[in-house]
Amino acid sequence: MINLSPATSRFSAISLLLLMIFFVIFYLCIPLGSFYLNKTEAVSDLKQQLSRFEYLIANEDKINAELKRIDNLGAEGDLFLSGNKKSIASANLREFINEAVTRSGGQLVSSQDYDAEPIASATAIGLRLQVTGEVKNLVDFLYELESARPIIFIDDLSVSSSSSRLRVSNVRRSRTKPQNRSSLDIRMDVVGYLAGEAK
Repeated sequence: MINLSPATSRFSAISLLLLMIFFVIFYLCIPLGSFYLNKTEAVSDLKQQLSRFEYLIANEDKINAELKRIDNLGAEGDLFLSGNKKSIASANLREFINEAVTRSGGQLVSSQDYDAEPIASATAIGLRLQVTGEVKNLVDFLYELESARPIIFIDDLSVSSSSSRLRVSNVRRSRTKPQNRSSLDIRMDVVGYLAGEAK
């Protein structure tokens, strides 16, 4: 039988105690602490969700009314171009632009499609325009675009001027005098949107 000295026995006991403490810390305390933290975070997330649900329930009537208003806007075509295909919506936008330029007294030199920046749940329809006319024509045309329904955005705009001298004849030719008139060259990108994805 092996006899251990008191110092050796004390060292063995302390070592065994330390091993037990480390075992309790690493295999019991740390997992329990992690479990507690995870549960605390889960409870916090659930409380936030509960708060959002309570807000939605408290404001249910207002939210439903706003959703109905948005649906009505889309149904009446106040926001989006009409048509169920991108080509149809593009043709409708082009037709509106032609009519707006004519009403403003300007002249549409060219129009071509371009890839406009898309937005969520809608298809962007872009046209690159060149229009000529006088200042009043530009003002009237921009007003047409601003008040347009469906909504049309101006993505880019540049205006250059070229002066031309026009002679206005009076009844007496001796009193004929020159008059300056400024002709504007307007280049712009306009964008309308078709509800939903492109087809």
